[in-house]
Amino acid sequence: MATISKKDREGLIKDLKSNDEIIALKAISKLQKAGDSSFLIDVLEALSSTTEIGIESAISQLLFDLKDKEAIEELVNNLINPAFFDIRLIMLSACWQSGIDLSHRLPEFITVASTGSYMECLEVLTVIENWDAIADQDMLENETIRLKAFLNESDTPENDEMIFSIIEELEKFVVQ
Repeated sequence: MATISKKDREGLIKDLKSNDEIIALKAISKLQKAGDSSFLIDVLEALSSTTEIGIESAISQLLFDLKDKEAIEELVNNLINPAFFDIRLIMLSACWQSGIDLSHRLPEFITVASTGSYMECLEVLTVIENWDAIADQDMLENETIRLKAFLNESDTPENDEMIFSIIEELEKFVVQ
């Protein structure tokens, strides 16, 4: 993994956030080669602010290729950051595409499912479907109860079926 010097960091961030596709794509390529997860917030900010399809596609692919546990954990930390609500689908997709077990972060995913769109619920379901187990049975029980309570008070009927599917998936992880 190549490291990016502090001196080069500012310029790379500026290039990453450029709406000039050629400049931004070069910065994205440098980040891919460096594998430096400390740039994750800058990458999310660039994705959120770009209007260029080519830049959006390249950044999305960068996120989908993430295999660094620290970077994925930071991605989950930012799922509830209002600044990134417009790119949350891409962030959720990157979570399940990473192949990293994030079952210990179930509460964050349940928060997204209970506050998000139908498509965000679908992505949360996909994340959960890719887990082998949930070790913390108390957390599993609490989050299942939270989702059931959400369903009882739901004002988003379009999401209810997906929430029900998430509950069914979670019940598969209950250890008898």
